[in-house]
Amino acid sequence: KAEKRVKIVENRRLKQINDNNQELDRLIKRNSKTDDDLSPLLNQSILNDFDWFSIQFIQDCFNEAVRLNQIAGISFYPSTQPLESTTELFRIPLYITSMRLITYIKQLNEFQQLDKEDQVYVVKLNLLTICFLHSIFIYDPRTDCYHEQDTIDPIFSGKDWIKTLNKQFHNEMKQIRNDLIDIFQSDDIVIKLFYVILLFSNRISLNQTPQCILTSDINPLSIFKAQNIFVDLVYRYCLHQYGSNQAPILFLRYINKLMKIQQLVDEIKFTINNYIDITELSPLMQSLLV
Repeated sequence: KAEKRVKIVENRRLKQINDNNQELDRLIKRNSKTDDDLSPLLNQSILNDFDWFSIQFIQDCFNEAVRLNQIAGISFYPSTQPLESTTELFRIPLYITSMRLITYIKQLNEFQQLDKEDQVYVVKLNLLTICFLHSIFIYDPRTDCYHEQDTIDPIFSGKDWIKTLNKQFHNEMKQIRNDLIDIFQSDDIVIKLFYVILLFSNRISLNQTPQCILTSDINPLSIFKAQNIFVDLVYRYCLHQYGSNQAPILFLRYINKLMKIQQLVDEIKFTINNYIDITELSPLMQSLLV
């Protein structure tokens, strides 16, 4: 009888342990779901049809901007267009990019809704940064060349490109390029959305020129609201694409690299007279450098 009572007690203890383990597993599954557990729910709710329409519209706007701004007066692909000076860097590839980017952003409703003063302010403040960011994504390290994909633009040699401005600038841009591609693997949706986020960036630079200082004519709240629309969209896209664990980390890393590009371009704008006579450039490029 004593042995029977011991077995009964032991069985009850084992059953209690098993019940406790099952309850613990249930709580863990409820409170600590993995990305795989959550992904079906996330994929259903994070981006709706209108979001996907907006993403496609943004990509279409960029493609249309490239189509509307064809090159003229220089070599066609697959020829190589030489860059013999820093002046030619601003006269040819950066000018082409700036024209396409302006056409791109003018199609966006959020830009159209800004007052004219606000539009001019954000373009002067941020467009050159976006031009240099864009140059990162048209560079092919396998051939050491810059070329806008699916265009008749000529090829620009990396050897010519790196002779412009200064060596430190290009070395740092090269490292940033590697870091950006490592983060999102040249995700075209992320790239195009961050062009717009940078455009609506209302920031203060230590090297900011008087022409880009915030005045009473500028409405920073309108600029912030426009930027916030695209920040929200790209962040939710990152959640959808990369999961709730990775997306915040990747997003912050990307922002950090973009801020470094802003800093590098600000330094170039501040010291540009050491490299070129900006009066030799088009009025557009002059306005982006002062």
